Amino acid sequence: MPLRAALLRGVNLGKRKVIMAELRDICEAAGFTDVRTLLASGNLIVRSKLSGAKLEAKLEKVILEGLDLKTDVFVRDVDQLDAIIAANPFKAFTKANSRFMIVNFMRGPATKAEMEAMQKTALSGEEIVQGQDCVYIKFPKGAGQSKLKLPKLGSARNWNTVQKLAAALREA
Repeated sequence: MPLRAALLRGVNLGKRKVIMAELRDICEAAGFTDVRTLLASGNLIVRSKLSGAKLEAKLEKVILEGLDLKTDVFVRDVDQLDAIIAANPFKAFTKANSRFMIVNFMRGPATKAEMEAMQKTALSGEEIVQGQDCVYIKFPKGAGQSKLKLPKLGSARNWNTVQKLAAALREA
């Protein structure tokens, strides 16, 4: 069974606090193996025979029942993360500014309306490019300064975290 990365949306922001040890415990109790977390921002690594939408639904149910937290979960395997890394449209920028590069993971491509809405709210120099079930976003001044409105259903990770997740899955 392969390892998979599960990205929880909106965890440890504001009042949506999750203790990573509790998250690991409920996932192990649900039958997942090799469970670990990466950073304290809702990055979970699990070994499961489930994949894609089935694994997302199972984890969402486990988290709701075990932590009383309704959150969206976005699952990627190592091949998917490697493809996202390889397709980075901002490679030169990312080498020097990796913390100012974000990948917003989604269940499918952003709609035309979502892309237009993001473009309208982007500040000068910010760029958005559609990827495979994700959107790449370049924030030259940092995401904290941005007014960019991300699509409602997605979970954003900075470039350093994306690379760490891929490396964690490759360690298997």
